Amino acid sequence: MKNILIIASLIFISTLTSCKKYLEETVYSSLQTTTFYANEQQGISALNGAYAGLRDTYFSYINVNDVTMFRMLEGPTGTVNLTPGFMAMSYSDKDLSDIKGLWDRMWVCVNRSSTLITLLKVDNINPSSAKRILAEAKFVRALCYFNLVRMWGSVPLNYGVQSLANAFPAKVPEKDVYNQIIQDLKEASADLPKWNEYVTYGNSNSGNPSTDFKGYQPGRATKGAAQALLAKVYLTIASSVASNANLYDNAFDKTDMYTKANDMCDSVVNGAHGYGLQSKYFDVFADANENGKEDIFSIKFIEASDLKIGNSLAAFTGSKGAGILSTEVASLRSIPAFLNEFAVTDTRRAATFFLEYINKSNVSVVYPGGIKFLTFKKYWSDYQLSPNNIPMQPTTYVYKTSAADKSRFGDDIPVIRYSDVLLMYAESLNALGDVTNASEKVADVRERAGLGRVIPAGNLMDLIIAERRRELCFEMQLWFDYQRLNIRQKYKLDFADIKYKYFPIPNSDLTMNAGLLPQNPGW
Repeated sequence: MKNILIIASLIFISTLTSCKKYLEETVYSSLQTTTFYANEQQGISALNGAYAGLRDTYFSYINVNDVTMFRMLEGPTGTVNLTPGFMAMSYSDKDLSDIKGLWDRMWVCVNRSSTLITLLKVDNINPSSAKRILAEAKFVRALCYFNLVRMWGSVPLNYGVQSLANAFPAKVPEKDVYNQIIQDLKEASADLPKWNEYVTYGNSNSGNPSTDFKGYQPGRATKGAAQALLAKVYLTIASSVASNANLYDNAFDKTDMYTKANDMCDSVVNGAHGYGLQSKYFDVFADANENGKEDIFSIKFIEASDLKIGNSLAAFTGSKGAGILSTEVASLRSIPAFLNEFAVTDTRRAATFFLEYINKSNVSVVYPGGIKFLTFKKYWSDYQLSPNNIPMQPTTYVYKTSAADKSRFGDDIPVIRYSDVLLMYAESLNALGDVTNASEKVADVRERAGLGRVIPAGNLMDLIIAERRRELCFEMQLWFDYQRLNIRQKYKLDFADIKYKYFPIPNSDLTMNAGLLPQNPGW
């Protein structure tokens, strides 16, 4: 981590953008941190660099189409079929090298955000612009830290590396990391505009913020995104304490955390943000609905135009030889048994999995049988043009770019969706004893899936967990659920061992920075 932070802060400010849209990158070289952050344009450029760093944690073009975060978080969930090391958390040297790369990229993102927050010269900037820049930077830092603390446990708090004196931060207790995350998100939610208010910043092409989601810059943080992420933070703490997964040195009261999670969910649902469920689950992942009313925050990608701003998740999940996508690798696949968790009447089944298509000979090919491997299509948004495209037909899916751009898909990676908030709302209500209203929130999600509003008999929390698996699968959410609810052993008995609570800290970083010691248990 030392080298990454020093390079990121002391040598160059790289991959910072001067354009309004953070995905359009301009590289600045030889800009020292002591002379940067002096005006609004530089502040926006630094902020866009933080967003670019966040994007690189979820998918990185730097390390040849790197999906390490997906492999780490989906591999142990019992839903995907990957290389054995990531499924069993028994990593090869190559796997550990990939994990090291992700760890480094996460710290680059944290450092960019923290340095901006620390050094932005707010006296030189319009107050409203300064508030927005800092609020977005705090959101990005909070999300990075939330991922770090859930994946590695105790980590350092980095407030921006500006000299060698603070280039070796020691890790701190998890409770301190969570308190910093909470502080950042509280401040961000206070100063960010709502999703349907972003038009006031002059970024709209249409003019009506109440009906047109394109009235704000796609991929940027909003008040609702900060509130939804804060709800998830509170719920993570509350459920971890309740399940005895993590007591955080008795720093938090579980009832207080459940109450705050419930309040934040209520703010998102009833706070006039304009959020809601798409009428059909299929539509959630359609290209036209990215950054729409259900997409509270996602990692933004753009197809084709630049290798740095597209991703290959569609190609990795494409079914080999189908001819539906321009590139079909099928290296990320689902475990067949997971399909059995979906009722045939559950509309999420056909919307999530690639089960049928019409080949070039106009013959129907189905799974199992003609389709050899079970793949999923949540990251095929460029191709999901209408809810009536099942079975898929090659003539329906015209790739938007040339063959040279075949691996640069524009599918966004969801971080928080409205249905996730509804299920978090249900969980917090249930924990606080309001089973009736909790059931209503679950019913909202199930009804959209074609399952009606009648709640099956049994334990409501078990149903919430099952709905989260079906609703949020392949979105890098389930492993975090297993950890906070202390149920990882339910999906693999071996995972009961403490070793599987956190991922290994890269050994090279332990060698360079003694403040990161000790290594996480079992590694």
